Amino acid sequence: MLTLDTWFRDARFAWRGLMKAPGFAAVAVATLALGIGANTAIFAVVNAVVVRPLPYADPDRLVRVTADFTELNVPDVGLSPPELADYRDRSGVFSALAGVYPINANLTEIDVPERVEVLLVSPNYFDVLGVRPQAGRLFGADDNAPGIQEVVVISDALWKRRFAGSPDAIGRKLRIDNDWYTVVGVLPPGFRHPGRSLLTDVDLWAPTGFSAKPFPSPPIRVSYFLTGAIARLRPGLSIAEARQRLAAAGADFRSRHPDDYPARAGWAPRLVPLQEDLVGQIKPALLLLLGAVGFVLLIACANIANLLLARASGRHRELSVRRALGATTPRLVRLLLTESVMLAVLGGIAAAGLAAWLVDVLIALVPANVPRLQEVSVDGRVVAFTAAVTLGTSLLFGLLPALQMTRTDVQEGLREGGRSSAGGRRGVRAALVIVEFALALVLLVGAGLLLRSFWRLQHVEIGFDPRNVLTARVWLPQPNDPATGKYFKHPARIALYEDVLRGARALPGVRAAAAATVLPLDGSRTNAAVTVEGRETDVPSSVSTVQVNVASTGYLELMDIRLVRGRTFAGQDDEHAARVVVITESTARRFWPGEDPVGRRIRLGRPQARNNPWLTVVGIVADIRNERLDVDPRPMVYMTLRQVSNLSLSIVVRTNGVSPKSLGDALAAAVRRADPDQPTYGIRTMEELIANAAASRRFALLLLGAFAALALLLAAVGIYGVMAFVVGQRTREIGIRVALGAMPGEVVRLVLREALMLAASGVVLGASSALILTRFLRGMLFEVRATDPWTYAAIAALLAATAAFASWRPAARAARVDPVVALRAE
Repeated sequence: MLTLDTWFRDARFAWRGLMKAPGFAAVAVATLALGIGANTAIFAVVNAVVVRPLPYADPDRLVRVTADFTELNVPDVGLSPPELADYRDRSGVFSALAGVYPINANLTEIDVPERVEVLLVSPNYFDVLGVRPQAGRLFGADDNAPGIQEVVVISDALWKRRFAGSPDAIGRKLRIDNDWYTVVGVLPPGFRHPGRSLLTDVDLWAPTGFSAKPFPSPPIRVSYFLTGAIARLRPGLSIAEARQRLAAAGADFRSRHPDDYPARAGWAPRLVPLQEDLVGQIKPALLLLLGAVGFVLLIACANIANLLLARASGRHRELSVRRALGATTPRLVRLLLTESVMLAVLGGIAAAGLAAWLVDVLIALVPANVPRLQEVSVDGRVVAFTAAVTLGTSLLFGLLPALQMTRTDVQEGLREGGRSSAGGRRGVRAALVIVEFALALVLLVGAGLLLRSFWRLQHVEIGFDPRNVLTARVWLPQPNDPATGKYFKHPARIALYEDVLRGARALPGVRAAAAATVLPLDGSRTNAAVTVEGRETDVPSSVSTVQVNVASTGYLELMDIRLVRGRTFAGQDDEHAARVVVITESTARRFWPGEDPVGRRIRLGRPQARNNPWLTVVGIVADIRNERLDVDPRPMVYMTLRQVSNLSLSIVVRTNGVSPKSLGDALAAAVRRADPDQPTYGIRTMEELIANAAASRRFALLLLGAFAALALLLAAVGIYGVMAFVVGQRTREIGIRVALGAMPGEVVRLVLREALMLAASGVVLGASSALILTRFLRGMLFEVRATDPWTYAAIAALLAATAAFASWRPAARAARVDPVVALRAE
């Protein structure tokens, strides 16, 4: 019977045993600290991002509502104000529903104007989420109006930044896009909008009914400017039932408004649990990394088990004496497991300190667009995970050696040098090394596939030259009554933009400056239906859409986008001239296959949109990677800024070899010289935009590569230990071989052959596992198959070389065996 006194005696004995072998203890604890610490750090991120419920009331009942054009393959188009009202009043799915619309705004009346992110919301937004303010109030029934009510709730960050956290902030005024808003409440420090924003965290929330100025009035059913709605399901309604009811409501909407929902578009409403909507894209990568670091811990456990088996050679006589004095097998197993648990606890304690540092490293490496990163912390769940991993590893690496070490023949063990179980331990150690190599191969293959994919992605043809290019965004103010804004009309906007571009071109080191509404890979997109002249009466099977970009004269040249035919924009293409457009090669192939589109005309919008002007195609340029690096270019049209403009614009400058990043402040100053109230934000080089587009892949590759390298190192240590053990056990046999005339080279080949056989067995076992597990990587690969034979062959060769390298020293030592000494030792 195990008593507390018995456990303390076993613990004291285990501690004395570890103190007698400090080198073994240090290596084992360090190995465990690295394995458990890495697992804890990754789990802390997974816990915060994926596992922990959202910090709102009844988060499992919160969903986001949007819609898809299934026939056009255009997902997540959002919804319109009339649809928001229909979902609320006619669907029977939601107990509460709030529309959301993120916008940029200018916060002025301060020394340096500031760009802030504003979320326009239905007045019941905070009620849907169950949020309470830390100061003041949130929105109520009095804030319900068709247009934008001029009251705001601000974030804790803006409260501290703008008002130094003063309670006097309640009732103060803020000038936002030339309108004065009253601060009525401050949100708690941990609150963040649970959804998509434009660039940064939301700073201000304002209530609106989305049905009066500055929105279209009366509301238009096909105006999908809302990014969606946050809703709370009715009590007792499951996600599956809610989706069925929403699909039925969508069918009812289509039948009542057939002109707004043509069958060829395939409009269909969709809801997704709010937590899944937030983390769905990053969840597979994080779980993949958690599995990968788990493999590293398994390899570490196999290594420690091998160390314990090696240490058993020196404890064989001790265990035989204990058995002779009456110790039972369970008693010996418990004693040995106590030592393993002590090792694991020491490793777990060291891992806790290491994990705190690794968490900070991970947060620095994780792409900035990963949600909920600010919630990463070591909470009770992380502590429980660490404790469970610590206990589990002690059993994992300790049980098999304990059972193996207690299978001793007492009489053989009492004889000096008796080794009755050496052969069995050798087989177990070899099996552990095979498992190590198999696990290492899985990780290395995964890292190799990601590396090849990332290399291909970095060398894909993007269609423009990103070198020495700096970008910056401006967002002109739009008051709640747009007609009162100084940039309401096109001439005023163009005058400002041209003034800004003149100032940018005058900066030292600037070779050219231009502007566009959409930059490649910046995450913003504008899509429009297209009607081709002469085909207005066609009834196509699907609506034809293109991406639309508005660019200044010189933009295509500055970006080095190749001209294929015709011309680009010129100075005469102003608002008084005929409307022109430059199209891409994919647009030409889509609408005029085998024809010359130069001189042909298109109109943006459906055939019935007859008030939209015709646009004459004057040139064709090469396609560019506009959406994502791993997505083929979609058809695109460029309109000229001198004829069409809006409130949002990106300034682009190309330097004469000067570091573009060094011009950020100067470019912002040039914008303020044109308008002192105009902030500049999002200042990044084009190469940073490209890097951000591949950030999630780079993160996965970096961590999986690090885990794979660690696994390779541990596997090399494991096979080195086994081969050293084998050479020690076969000293007599090797001595006989040398005495009978075996040459040193033959002895080396004998040892290397055995090491390579172990590695080959691990490769075969690992390859079969990798073929199954790498399927989970398919969504992260680009132009590389998960079964790519070249990657498998390269990794197999790497493991073979590692096995040979790690075994070389034991093999060389075997070749130097003196037969006289070897035979005398027996």
